[in-house]
Amino acid sequence: MAEFDFTVPVMTEVLDHINNSKDVSIVTIKEMYDQWVPTYDEELIKHNYQLPAQSSQIVAEYFSDKNISILDIASGTGLVGQELHRLGFTNIVALDISPKSLAAAEQKGVYKKLVCAEVGNGALPFDDKTFDAVICCGCFLPTHIRPKCLPELVRITKSGGIIVVPVGQRFIEVVKGEEKSFCKYYQLEFNEVTQELELSKRWKLISKTNIPYGVTDKTIFSFVWKVL
Repeated sequence: MAEFDFTVPVMTEVLDHINNSKDVSIVTIKEMYDQWVPTYDEELIKHNYQLPAQSSQIVAEYFSDKNISILDIASGTGLVGQELHRLGFTNIVALDISPKSLAAAEQKGVYKKLVCAEVGNGALPFDDKTFDAVICCGCFLPTHIRPKCLPELVRITKSGGIIVVPVGQRFIEVVKGEEKSFCKYYQLEFNEVTQELELSKRWKLISKTNIPYGVTDKTIFSFVWKVL
């Protein structure tokens, strides 16, 4: 873990769970992120965490209307919301399982609404076709959010809207030197769910690109789907 050089023990714990695909309860994940709040922004900014800016830019490339409705899933302390706001977007909803993270996000003053809820455990508290764009930044990975929740994200996204999901290559493909991070169950579920949504004409893939991650030099695929 030395390559990360994080100063808070909780970050090492989070990364250990991810890299070793440990079976960990959602309560444990919530508690870890609650503990991380005081240094979360500082730690990630120090390590050049680029996913929030890159994911927000994708939304800006697809929508010129700054009043579109956007859901920031696993919003954390609001780094994505900050970037979206910087780009001029004003109608942003934050969703996270960590109450303390949401409290920190609220302080940034960029969200119209903040919701504390778990993704993947039943229906999300939104009506069908609520959002023009859904961003899931840095949360689709083992021990966090699983691919099986993607149909629920489609449900709450408007026809013609987009879903932006960055995923670490090493979680869904065997990468030389990173074999320990590969998760067969995650790969199978990701492929099965994404392909079924495509075959059933509920969405279509419009781009899959490599984007800078920061924090590490590992490859991140940014998937963008258009809801049909």
